[in-house]
This record gives sequence, structure tokens and C-alpha cells, in this order.
Amino acid sequence: MNNKLRILSIFLIFILSCSFAASTPPAPTASAVPVFQSPQIPTSIPPTPTLVPSPTQPASLGTIALDFVASLCDAKWMNGGQHLTACPNANADHSGGYAVAIDPGSEGLAANTPVLLTIPAWNVYAALFLRYPSFKVHAGDRFRTTLRCSGPANSQCNVQFALEYYDAQGKYHSPFMQWNYNPSMPDIHVDADLSSLTGQSVDFVLALRPNNDTPQQDRSLWIAPLIYRANP
Repeated sequence: MNNKLRILSIFLIFILSCSFAASTPPAPTASAVPVFQSPQIPTSIPPTPTLVPSPTQPASLGTIALDFVASLCDAKWMNGGQHLTACPNANADHSGGYAVAIDPGSEGLAANTPVLLTIPAWNVYAALFLRYPSFKVHAGDRFRTTLRCSGPANSQCNVQFALEYYDAQGKYHSPFMQWNYNPSMPDIHVDADLSSLTGQSVDFVLALRPNNDTPQQDRSLWIAPLIYRANP
């Protein structure tokens, strides 16, 4: 009897141990365990950028010492052989040469841009000369303008623009500065140093000479012609 009880006990222990093992879930593998990355902590904090203000522009970099458009009617008008009436009536005979301030919008330019339209003589004489009152040149003075013909379709225009002058003794200086232009060319932007005349009192002349046989077609523009003087 004792032997039967011992065998039965061993058998029960074996059955219970197998049942416990079957009910225990398997241990998770390493690949099933979620991995949490800790945030990257910078080893140093970058400095806050310093904003450097841009330099303040002065209220004015210079002045207009001579405005050739505003002073047009103060000039003496001439062609190759005649003295002309300055700023004549719009209905007057302009065949001896003509100059007039025009609306910049008509040439596709910004409002308030001073523009001088000039046409050389097409009578028996040629050219157009606008002699301005005496002007004393200072160190650093510059002649500035943009030159072209009026209207992009004006294919007949072919001229020579020039800045020339009379000195204090009345001697005429030509050539001084000259620019030939025809519509196949881009606009001519002039920023010319006048230091060779520093200290002299001169009468500047805006000159226009035809380079063709149809001067009445040479409708030529001086855009913002002026003497620029830098502030000291």
C-alpha cells in the first residue's frame, strides 16, 4: 500500500509541474523590447547672434549744382550760324534748332525725371548749341546724364551729343566730351569727372550735331542732365 501511494504521489507531482510550465508565457526576446532613444543633449549652447545695424545713410549725398533742364531758358541758343531765341513759342519756326523740357512719362521714364528734348537745325545751318551762364567748377564736380534718341522706333536718329565750354577769356573748347549715338546702341549713361576744370569759371554748352542728312529726325534726349556736387 505504501508503494502504491508513493507512485501515485510522484505521478501527481509530474502532472502538476507540466501544467505550470505550459501556462507560463515565454520570455520576450530582445528584439521585442521597445528601445527609447534619449534626446540628444548639446554639449554647448550656441551664442545668440548679434544683429549689427546697417550704417545710416546721410540725408543727402550731394547737391545739384547746375540743372540744365531747369536753366534752359537762361541759356543762349545758337546753331552753326545763327543766334536763336531761347524758349520760343511752340508755334514759332523751329527749323534753326529747338530744345524743350518734356513729360518724362511720354518716354517711359519715372515721374519728375527732368528730360530735355533737343533737335539740331535743319535749315541751311546745322547743330544746336545751348550756352549756359557762367559756372564755377568745384573739386569733385561731375557731369551726369543719360543720352538716347526719343522713342524706340526712331531709327533715323543719328547724332553726336557733347559737353563743351567757353573759358573765362571767351575761348571755345571743342572737343571736350563727346558721345555718338544711334538707336542700335543702348542708352549712354554719363558720369564724367570735371576735375580738369576745378577753380575755373566756364560757360558750359550742351551741343547736338547731326551725323546724317535728316537732322529734323534727330529728336535727342538728355535725361536728367546736371552738374552733381558731393557734400564736403
